[in-house]
Amino acid sequence: MMHYYPEDISQENLKKLMRANVCAECGREVRLFLDADSKIYIACSGGRHEGIAREYTPPIEDYQSNIRREIEMEQTQGRETSRELATIPKQGQLTQPQAERILSLVYPNATKDEILRTAIFCQDFGLHPLANEVYLIPFKGKNVMVVGIPASRKMAHALKGDFSFLDDSPRAANEEEIVKQFGKDSEEADANIISITKLQGVGGNLAIGFGLYPKKDSPYGTDKGNTRRNMANIRSERQAMDRLPGRALPRYEVIDATYAEVPDVGKVDTSTGEIVEEPVEAEFKEVVEKPEPQTEATKSKSSPVVEESNSNPPEPVGGIDLDWLKESAKSIKWTEKTLTTWIAAKFKVKGGLLEDVVAGLSPEQRKDVVKEIQDRVDMA
Repeated sequence: MMHYYPEDISQENLKKLMRANVCAECGREVRLFLDADSKIYIACSGGRHEGIAREYTPPIEDYQSNIRREIEMEQTQGRETSRELATIPKQGQLTQPQAERILSLVYPNATKDEILRTAIFCQDFGLHPLANEVYLIPFKGKNVMVVGIPASRKMAHALKGDFSFLDDSPRAANEEEIVKQFGKDSEEADANIISITKLQGVGGNLAIGFGLYPKKDSPYGTDKGNTRRNMANIRSERQAMDRLPGRALPRYEVIDATYAEVPDVGKVDTSTGEIVEEPVEAEFKEVVEKPEPQTEATKSKSSPVVEESNSNPPEPVGGIDLDWLKESAKSIKWTEKTLTTWIAAKFKVKGGLLEDVVAGLSPEQRKDVVKEIQDRVDMA
């Protein structure tokens, strides 16, 4: 291995690299060194080895991640769809019927065969359609299955075993790496942005992948921060994963959902999984729930929402009985922090404490909060 010279030598980036990486050979902490030309490089703190490694670890799925996923699902899929999926796990391994149920609700325009193939894929590789792991994208009159970058790494880990990213890759390939791979003054370097991914797998096996993206092309999602470099990085990572020893990865396309409106991300290049055209018709529409007609019985029930009045007793914060709200949260196994995060995220209200967030709600929003919490209590 060669010295690793970071392109960005700002103090913030150097600290980040040293926190995230260890020595690629012995696993010790890394530190900064200066070479004979006073250029900064990062290497083993023991001074004997070169190369740095960042170990890939599968995402942790816990109660908090489940709550975040539930909140995201309500925001993107609508309350009615969220209710229909209430009994299906928001994380972990799905059965084929569970995956089919999710996919049919999220992608109502997909055919039964497309749903079935994707559901089988989810079951086989432990993927979840609600976890930014697998999508059905409209392309030339059909729906193409693509997976997100986190899912691609998760599958590679399951099939290839433990692996680490070397030398802060995926990143831009340097001149020496480009010449070694493609030759001096190559057509590839002239026409493309070139990235490199270096992986170290089980037993120290190395795999190197190169990703090329045309300099003349502009990727989808540039308005959200996407770049040619990002697309080249995706391609290089997939090639390196394919080259790692171990069980072969299935053929699938990879998408970076960070820069796209998912699932309405537009058309996809089926050879690479990258978005190449403007968005097409949305895959789903949020279902707006009609208010239930009130009967005399429901009108007579005590409501946790306090209507506006000129009465002398002090009004609860934001017009909502906080004691009722906290007790209801406990009954659905939410902490006060989870409740506060849910309200703030769903209604885009700022504030650190529950009282602050509730106080920022409009009269209509406070009624929506009460209704949704009551619905959850009833379902529990």
